[in-house]
Amino acid sequence: MIDTLHRFRVAAALALLLVSLAYLVQIASPLRLIGDGVDYLLQASSAVDGHGFRVHGERSMRPPGYPALIFLLVKAGIGKSWAIVALNCLLLGIGCWSSYYILRSSFGFEAAVAKIICLLTLLSFVMVKHVTYPLSDVCFFGASMPCLLLLLRAEADKTAGRYWWLAFAAPLLMFCIELRTIGIALIPALAWSTVGGAAWAKSVPQGLRRHRIASLVLLLFVLGAVAWAGRMLLHSRYLQFNAKTLHRRGVIGNIVADLSDHSMEWGELAVNAPVSKLPGQMELPVRVAGFLTLLLAATGIRERRRTLDASVWYVAGYASIVFAYPWFDTRLWLPVLPLLMGYVLVGARHVTPPRLLRPAVLGYCFLFCVLGITALGYSTRVTFAGPRFPDLYGDGTLRATYRLALLGESPKSASDVDQDSLYLLRRYEWRLSSK
Repeated sequence: MIDTLHRFRVAAALALLLVSLAYLVQIASPLRLIGDGVDYLLQASSAVDGHGFRVHGERSMRPPGYPALIFLLVKAGIGKSWAIVALNCLLLGIGCWSSYYILRSSFGFEAAVAKIICLLTLLSFVMVKHVTYPLSDVCFFGASMPCLLLLLRAEADKTAGRYWWLAFAAPLLMFCIELRTIGIALIPALAWSTVGGAAWAKSVPQGLRRHRIASLVLLLFVLGAVAWAGRMLLHSRYLQFNAKTLHRRGVIGNIVADLSDHSMEWGELAVNAPVSKLPGQMELPVRVAGFLTLLLAATGIRERRRTLDASVWYVAGYASIVFAYPWFDTRLWLPVLPLLMGYVLVGARHVTPPRLLRPAVLGYCFLFCVLGITALGYSTRVTFAGPRFPDLYGDGTLRATYRLALLGESPKSASDVDQDSLYLLRRYEWRLSSK
């Protein structure tokens, strides 16, 4: 039994190494442009040119944290496409390393289980797809997981050393917010760790009765903070951008749309494939799979209600924000993938008989890995596509742009070329800078 367990651990470690090497190969990919990525790179370019983080002279609704990282790469003399992917790979590794220790300490998983979840995270098609993009998602994952790990360390430390952990976590949290505004979901986790976590919560009822005036002052402070946060939300660029959609749908319409969109997102995560690449008749099964996975995750969170810690507060806050987002976008869940997998496993352990759980989990993990390896293989094929890259990458929207930039082929119509993308390719694609 011990020998079998040892072999399993070695196999898991070897699989992690091989998948990590496959990720590093993606550094050779041409610059893969996408809508938000164009925005980020334009911000970085504007800052490098001395005009601040702007897009065509205007302030973007997206925070400048990720463009600032690109800015630093340029100033270091390596502001090219290969370095952008390498940065994503580095932070992906940091995020997975931190996730392993979070899964061990917060969830109480064995080392082998934590390694498998990290492997599944790397083989998720969402991670495979976005590690090659100039987007903030993977970098946010790589910054938020260490931040959460520090908060868990602070919560577990009952000595004055807690404040050292918090001193490191606080600036990292601010950096997370600059990378992606949803980093504010870490604030409840920070507050929970600062006051001491569950031990503090148990003493609150007695403290409220003994210090009524102080409790009233605290309540007024909390209400004021909530009002401030609400005001910031109402005036945020994200809400203003989506206000018309939210108003047009109405209350019931928004609830139905959110349930439809997010069950499909979770379905894609569960089957490890985008529904756009599956046969049309698979849409309903994927949606059902997503809804059932959501129920398992909710069950897992409910099971951990007696052992609340910073990770629960972070996931709860993060999910609340994403569930309110009025569009379909599976990549929004990327930064919390290993945590979601952890809660799904906890929920599955609660509702599944032990004799069925192990074979079911092993069979599911095998299929998940096969699809993940397929996605990684296709990404590698695109990376080394050479002259065929414009035909294989994306939905064809930028095909003429890539043909002009990489192959020197003139488009049939000037309107077929996206000028912003052409400018960015000529500035950040390392193959073009050597010509």
